[in-house]
Amino acid sequence: MGINQLPYGFHSYLDSCGLGGEIPSTFAKLTNMQTLWASDNPFSGKIPDFIGSWTNLTSLEFQGNSFEGPIPTSFSQLTSLYSQRISDIYNGSSSLDFIKNLKNLTDLKLRNALITGTIPSDIGEYQSLQTLDLSFNNLTGQLPSSLFNMSFLTSLFLGNNSLSGPLPNQKSDELQTMKLSPVGDHNGATSSWIELPPEKFSMQSKYPTM
Repeated sequence: MGINQLPYGFHSYLDSCGLGGEIPSTFAKLTNMQTLWASDNPFSGKIPDFIGSWTNLTSLEFQGNSFEGPIPTSFSQLTSLYSQRISDIYNGSSSLDFIKNLKNLTDLKLRNALITGTIPSDIGEYQSLQTLDLSFNNLTGQLPSSLFNMSFLTSLFLGNNSLSGPLPNQKSDELQTMKLSPVGDHNGATSSWIELPPEKFSMQSKYPTM
């Protein structure tokens, strides 16, 4: 069977299998790919732009590799994605523009991925999100209050960034695990925040303390 004859709904699980180097351009033909997990391998080079044409893709994981940024803007075409995990990017920073159409996401993890700029003001429209991890990046600007009132978001990790602004007065009952960078004036934090145990709510500085 040729690489362009793989069946619809093709799933590829390549975590920790020792593959390395750049992802070959022949993979561009894998337009029926639905799941690609390829974490903890010595992949290098840039994440291929052609992955943005895999519009059937529902789950993508590139963690613990040696990919260079930026993350392709073509990823904004992956509107079927419900899970995207990309971490440990070298060189080349990215803004969050590539998630602008990915409003079916339930799980978004972009940890230590050289993400810069601001969190989109319309992040509250990503109502399917359950887990959001943007920690260990270079995000700046205002912390959107809508993040704390999303219908299904249970876990929010924004530590080790440079976000600003006060915490909102209230949060949703669903949101039970948070790790944030210190942001501005925290006088808005109510008893519902304070009562969360340390393993559920903590503030992380941009740089680790010695």
